[in-house]
Amino acid sequence: MDTEPEINMILSGKFTHLFVANFMESVMKTLCGMFLVFLFLPVSAGAVTLVTTSDPGYYNDSIGTILDGTDGGETGPFPVSNDANLSFPTAPDLSAAASILGNWLTDPGNLNSNWSLETSIPNSWPVGEEVAIIYEFVTGGATNVVASFGVDNGIFAWLDGVYLGGERRAGGVLLGEHIFPAFDLTPGTHYLQLLLEDHGVTNGYEVSITADTFLPPAAVPVPAAAWLFGTALIGFVGISRRRKVA
Repeated sequence: MDTEPEINMILSGKFTHLFVANFMESVMKTLCGMFLVFLFLPVSAGAVTLVTTSDPGYYNDSIGTILDGTDGGETGPFPVSNDANLSFPTAPDLSAAASILGNWLTDPGNLNSNWSLETSIPNSWPVGEEVAIIYEFVTGGATNVVASFGVDNGIFAWLDGVYLGGERRAGGVLLGEHIFPAFDLTPGTHYLQLLLEDHGVTNGYEVSITADTFLPPAAVPVPAAAWLFGTALIGFVGISRRRKVA
């Protein structure tokens, strides 16, 4: 009886399993090392830049002038021409634009069709109108987040729907003219919601958001994923071998 084909098949199977075992051991070592690096990644001792003017965000330019003159008229947050420097410790009434803004403050993960994801937030918009912006942060935690803006003319800010403050200033754009109180971010997803106001002949927007520390979001446990991958691979090899034997 010619047993050479059977011997070759057995040896082939053994070498295949040996190769898979060695390969998986190498993969496991590499992935475990990567997992440990990310798990114990040191937090930066210097300021971390989270957002600059050229960074992406969600953008709504459908508000137009619908808020003009509401909530206090010329001395309110949305004047037609009044150029006084004013601060607004209470959130403005946005009910006139409720259908346009949608659930941007209560459920920013599900925005209406007036919102678009911009690759870069525009640093100007139609004169005399208002626009809204949302920046999303997915983090394992952040400390002492400082949001600094330059806006011609006004800005109103919320963090996860909680009002941080609002101001309007005469003149052009100067980064740092609007700085909101520093805040921390707990692990998870957070949203910084902004409404920009304009009532002059020009407008503009600049932003710099930094943090003392910023942790990346928790990674999927890599070793467990590697085991699943390895089990599937070994199973696939076993099935292929059985088919050859058959």
